[in-house]
Amino acid sequence: MKLSALEQIPLFEGRTPREGLEQTVRLAQGVEELGFERFWVAEHHNTSAFLSSAPDLVMMHVLDATRTIRVGSGGVMAMHYGSLQMAERFATLATLHPDRVDMGLGRAPGGDMLASHALNQNRVIDPDSINTLIDETKALVLDELPVDHPYASLEVHPTPAVLPQFWLLGSSGQSAAWAAQHDMNYAYAQFFSGRQSVDVMDHYRSHLPEGATAGQTLSALCVSAASTREEAWEQALVAGAFRLGLRTGRSGGFRSPSTFTPEFREQVEQYLTLDPSVIIGTYDEVAEVVSSFATNHRTDEVMLISYIDDVEVKVNQYRELAKRLRD
Repeated sequence: MKLSALEQIPLFEGRTPREGLEQTVRLAQGVEELGFERFWVAEHHNTSAFLSSAPDLVMMHVLDATRTIRVGSGGVMAMHYGSLQMAERFATLATLHPDRVDMGLGRAPGGDMLASHALNQNRVIDPDSINTLIDETKALVLDELPVDHPYASLEVHPTPAVLPQFWLLGSSGQSAAWAAQHDMNYAYAQFFSGRQSVDVMDHYRSHLPEGATAGQTLSALCVSAASTREEAWEQALVAGAFRLGLRTGRSGGFRSPSTFTPEFREQVEQYLTLDPSVIIGTYDEVAEVVSSFATNHRTDEVMLISYIDDVEVKVNQYRELAKRLRD
């Protein structure tokens, strides 16, 4: 099974932003050593919980610190950028690091409405406009804009020897069909809700045009695995508390369970029991769930995400899961 890692770059209590970003680099190096396929960076705005407001800049830092792993955006939120801006940035990355760059584009805002207005200077961007923007960006990189397009005379420089891979991020059958029809690989964010239709990847493949160059699929799953169930549950409390806080409007960032009151700990444990988006258990148990998911959902690749303060513990978790998933 192909394995990859997604990182939202959470800022854990007691860490400085610089430490958080450098731990991201160490994580990328760690999963590269494990033979992971790719390492992606998310995009978030107007939040102190995550450090991923500029994914392409973080990608550059990670690419410079690694040698073989593919590095990508999971994803760049297209509505906040111009098509030429995205095309030129990723062409530059791909020129500096040939055959290692993934251009993952998302259609969500990656933040609240205030941040979206500030990023877009109060422009209202509807879904159809975002689709047009993504299509335009890809065509600019490929130098395939129609001759009657307003930007047909534009040239994207530098021109990379190997183009970036094009991915669309989504969480619905509609986005799967659109990705296929526009010859983009497809990444499903299962970790958002814990739900993914079993036929969405087949739905994607059924819409690929004849002669498509894309066709790769991956699903991003949230895991909390350890030697014992007790360790895994304790480890998962950090993510559980953050998600519960978001749901109740009392987000306090990522903090240690040692700061929880007994009542709050119980609330978090109950929340995690009901939350299908976090796979919790021993290494063997989590690996079995991930393997079954990939088989049942017919996804080519699984991208793991987790929320663990100690980067070495996080790398070891991925190491233990990789051992079991590749046997």
